[in-house]
Amino acid sequence: MVIPTIPPPQSCDTFVYVQAPSLQGTTGTLFGKNSDRPSSEAHEVIRVRHLRHKENAVVECTYITVPQASETLECILSRPSWLWGCEMGANEAGVVGGNEAINTLLSDELSSDGTPSKSLLGMDLLRLALERGTSAKHAMETCIHFLEAYGQGGPCCQEDTDWTYENSFLFADSKEAYVLETAGKSHWIWERIEPGECRNISNGISIRGNWGGLSKDICSVCKENGWWEYPSKF
Repeated sequence: MVIPTIPPPQSCDTFVYVQAPSLQGTTGTLFGKNSDRPSSEAHEVIRVRHLRHKENAVVECTYITVPQASETLECILSRPSWLWGCEMGANEAGVVGGNEAINTLLSDELSSDGTPSKSLLGMDLLRLALERGTSAKHAMETCIHFLEAYGQGGPCCQEDTDWTYENSFLFADSKEAYVLETAGKSHWIWERIEPGECRNISNGISIRGNWGGLSKDICSVCKENGWWEYPSKF
């Protein structure tokens, strides 16, 4: 008997179940993530201490420098060792987060003459959010702030400097969770995950008509490109 060889699955996924009240009390929030980064890439788990920073301090991310917060939270982060950000992590406020690579019809905004424009990586955005976010919503809002202020982009691999992508994020705490999906340099949309609900994100956009907020220009961009027929629901 010949048993066929099945290749191992190759995917990147982030999952959450948000705790809900029950007869036995709260059920607990469950969060998990796996990664499909290049197999030759070294990963590390690091602890970042709770720190207070001097006025006008800056933080050197993977490719650019941004203003530092007056205070940052203690975090446990899992990251490729060559970059500043992280793929997943948790902070002292009980906020967890992970990011996924996605590609949309606006991905050309990330490159100039075929070369990725260096800005904040999705993993940089995730770390910035976890070091500052005191709740899942606060972390998501922090991520949006840096996305709008500096944009996303840059080579996402040491061995392939042409590889770049847009990002989706999942942030969670003990009360709720948020999916944040991005497009192009700085467009975004988010969805809230309520108590008792579960949600998964992977390497594709997933928010449909149940969004809670979106960037100010995304509707007009989609309309101008023929991707959305007004006045149908966005």
